[in-house]
Amino acid sequence: MKTAMLFAVLMTAMLTVSISYAMWQKALAINGTVNTGYMDGKWVLALNFDPPAPPVSLDPNPDGTRKDQDVGSTTVSGIGTDTLVVTVNNAYPSYFNDIEVEYRYTGTIPAEVQSIEIIPNGFTLATAYGANDGPIWVKFVDGIGTKLHQGDEQASSFKIHVEQCAQQGTSYTFTVKLRLVQWNE
Repeated sequence: MKTAMLFAVLMTAMLTVSISYAMWQKALAINGTVNTGYMDGKWVLALNFDPPAPPVSLDPNPDGTRKDQDVGSTTVSGIGTDTLVVTVNNAYPSYFNDIEVEYRYTGTIPAEVQSIEIIPNGFTLATAYGANDGPIWVKFVDGIGTKLHQGDEQASSFKIHVEQCAQQGTSYTFTVKLRLVQWNE
């Protein structure tokens, strides 16, 4: 009886080891497709209230042009892309402009506007209005924290002020981008 019991235990152990070894040696292949979403958007509107204008003749000079004190202007390009390029032309201290903008979210997953990125080209931005520690101060007015779904549009604006330390007659260019993060409801 003991021999038969020992034989049964050994056979069970050998069978368990054999099955385990066989399962361990087989390759398991899993095939599948994973579709992920994306975050993307573009600027669809920029209302610039001080574009370059031809000279006017309200108080004409002999050549028919007017000596206007407001010689500065702003140009905005990049509509239809994710980056606006803003140039303040013929800048002078205390020049001011307010640009109304609109951003359309085209991504497939919900996003939140985390911050705005303003990148000056060859100069340092002023830290505050009137701080005079850089030639241009720019403030993004609205939209930080906004939740966006595909097709949503976000209206906002940014204010531009030329500080006292700016060199008169100089052009200053900077780019504007929104930083988006995934937003889970």
